[in-house]
Amino acid sequence: MKKIIRIVVGFALTTFVQLSFGQAVFQTIELAVSNPAAVVAAMDKLAASSTGRSTSNSVTLYRYVANGENEATHLINIVHSSPDEMDANMGKTQGSQDVAAMGVEMSQAARIVSTSVGQILLSGGNAANITNENPAVMLYFMSVSDPAAYAREFSSFLSQNAGVGQTFLSSSLADGDNPTTHIVFNRGNSLGELIKNQPQSQDGWDAYASRVSGLRTIEGTAMLQHVKSWASQ
Repeated sequence: MKKIIRIVVGFALTTFVQLSFGQAVFQTIELAVSNPAAVVAAMDKLAASSTGRSTSNSVTLYRYVANGENEATHLINIVHSSPDEMDANMGKTQGSQDVAAMGVEMSQAARIVSTSVGQILLSGGNAANITNENPAVMLYFMSVSDPAAYAREFSSFLSQNAGVGQTFLSSSLADGDNPTTHIVFNRGNSLGELIKNQPQSQDGWDAYASRVSGLRTIEGTAMLQHVKSWASQ
């Protein structure tokens, strides 16, 4: 029997740009999906339910374009504006019949590959740079030895490239035995735009790369395509 997927979330989807990033936390659920349309339908149904309408978080479904040997095909990202909001949203979904029904429907269309929790630390670029309703995303998974020093250098680098896409630096708080401590999340209007605007092509890259060479190791990368978002009511 397929494992029933219990996505205990405070539902409501949008993109990161509608949140205050100072304390924002997120849950990530990677899925191996056999029926993409059924997954979207199940998420639509929950978002329209009384439980979905009662929560204040945001949820986005992405499709992996490239992720190495990772068997996940899709990723769900759930963002809460603060740890307190995360507690409140999860309290609203705990024991919800709407969530239980979604779990049953999702279990027929997908299975969980991994789950994680993280916190958004800072952002750069500008939401106004993203004009495509279905943007693309480049992920960089890193292990960082000096988080404060790295965040300072990364913030300085982002400030020199405000006209390029939208970028987030997050810490990974709980992800099993994954060595990743931090994640860079680059948004662009298309996969091609992301490729053309890789970090090493941007202003200040050489100086930034030199300063962080001993601070971080890139553990992996992935590319995603936005599928759908559900905004909080």
